[in-house]
Amino acid sequence: MSTSNDRFIKKLLRLAPVWLLLLVVSAPAARAMQWETLFTAQDVRDHLSTPAGREQALGFCRRMGITKVYLEVFRGYQANADTLKTSRDFFRRAGLQVSGCVTTVHFGKISSGRPIWVCFTSHKTQERLAQIFQYAASMFNEIMIDDFFCTDCDCAECAAAKGSMCWRQYRDKLMVDVSRKDVLGAARAVNPHVKIIIKFPQWYETFQNKGYVPEKETPLYNRIWVGTELRDPSSAKWAHVQQYRAFFLYRWLADIAGPKEGGGWFDPYATDPTLYMDQAYVTALTGAKEVMLFHYGELYSGKYSAQAETLAAHRQQVDQLARLAGGWRGIPAYKPPSSDAGDEPYILDNIGMLGIPLLPVAHFPAASRAAVFANTALGDPDFVPELNQFLEAGGTAFLSQSLAHRLQADPRLKPDNNIDLGKDQMLRKVAEGRGEIIVFSDQLPHLADVGDQDQVTQLDPETRAGLRELRDEVAKFVPTSLDAPPRVVIFPMRDNVAVANFTELPVTCSLAGVGSPQARYTKVFGTAETRVTSNGATLSLPAHGIMVVK
Repeated sequence: MSTSNDRFIKKLLRLAPVWLLLLVVSAPAARAMQWETLFTAQDVRDHLSTPAGREQALGFCRRMGITKVYLEVFRGYQANADTLKTSRDFFRRAGLQVSGCVTTVHFGKISSGRPIWVCFTSHKTQERLAQIFQYAASMFNEIMIDDFFCTDCDCAECAAAKGSMCWRQYRDKLMVDVSRKDVLGAARAVNPHVKIIIKFPQWYETFQNKGYVPEKETPLYNRIWVGTELRDPSSAKWAHVQQYRAFFLYRWLADIAGPKEGGGWFDPYATDPTLYMDQAYVTALTGAKEVMLFHYGELYSGKYSAQAETLAAHRQQVDQLARLAGGWRGIPAYKPPSSDAGDEPYILDNIGMLGIPLLPVAHFPAASRAAVFANTALGDPDFVPELNQFLEAGGTAFLSQSLAHRLQADPRLKPDNNIDLGKDQMLRKVAEGRGEIIVFSDQLPHLADVGDQDQVTQLDPETRAGLRELRDEVAKFVPTSLDAPPRVVIFPMRDNVAVANFTELPVTCSLAGVGSPQARYTKVFGTAETRVTSNGATLSLPAHGIMVVK
């Protein structure tokens, strides 16, 4: 018996490398996010200039699970080199990764537009910008550029340099040229090994007007970062940002940047602890590999310490959710880079908030069975011929009311059927080629809006029926919920489905378009008080609850 066991064990050992290979291929290791924070230039001055301050900062990082810090070199104020180097070395000795950061505000010639921004046309600004990045590159091998590396200046100097170009063309060209010469060129002249990250903010519908050109800047930079800030959706000051925006923007930029997309970045502004956690959970659902908490000085202060402490208490839950995120499914939602939304800004965020899962794409989804198109699609000059081919191949095109109205007058759309909505009509289905156009009323996306007084639109019989009809069509392609109110969001993934209740009331709902009508679900993740009810088919979520089922 002993000899037989020995032979069996030896056989196992010989086969072990094959087993290990199979495990690596078929079951990749679960991934949690890397947690990071930024010390602004002012934080470096105010919190890191003494040994006691550095120890306090390290204690905060330990509590928050932070393993990488960014020390900012410039934010209108240039941090002291000795303090930066001492802090850099201190955190490295403590086992943390350390990189630099630059925020391009309040220097050189000030913009004629927003007063903290600068005029990048000015040679004075360009020279100072190059000096800042040379200074940063002398101390760090990686540097992130925070928001505001953009321009809205239309001063006489900019107008003269623009010449016959429109403002959009000039700003795009200007920021790409400045990137090459005064950021990347200047930094690499001092440190050939330096890597530079550009962060794109969450106001993606205005990129094309401010010189943000992700499709051109991403190839230049080593990595990109994404603003996953959400804010209070009832806040007019912060433009009523929907929770879905973080997901839409991150996955849309992923279609542009691919493996260069590094992580998500959010802050505590216009949040309470609950809304702050919304940011963390949605950032996890995006698939972000790293997450930046902006910034130490605010989170450590009494003003926002409640947000930080809440995250610290629930960070392992966020990591658990991040391990489940991946293999996203949804109806492709087409937004060409640098496209203008016209009279429906951020409509795709609102559609996602209706429980209609989207797969954001920056390239026309020709091979898809269905796709969502809004005015932004017209940013593609070949959109109408591509749409004709899509419909002829049997695709289903969900069109916003505004886009349908504009296409109605376009003679290139074949065949020439009426696709305009009638008065009080919520949905219109029109056969086109071998496919179908489904036009939905602009009233439906607005059902996700939150007013200044924290009020939401109440569904009447017409909008309720219209939303149900739209979801019925969506359920032919991807999972959704037919009975959930607006602001309950569905995130289908390869192996499971995440459901998030962003309303202020508890919700019970079921899923459609996945499995059989008798499908029973198992909860694999959930925040407090989320559950699958005893029938196995109904999901119960408290306000701001998130659950993953399979």
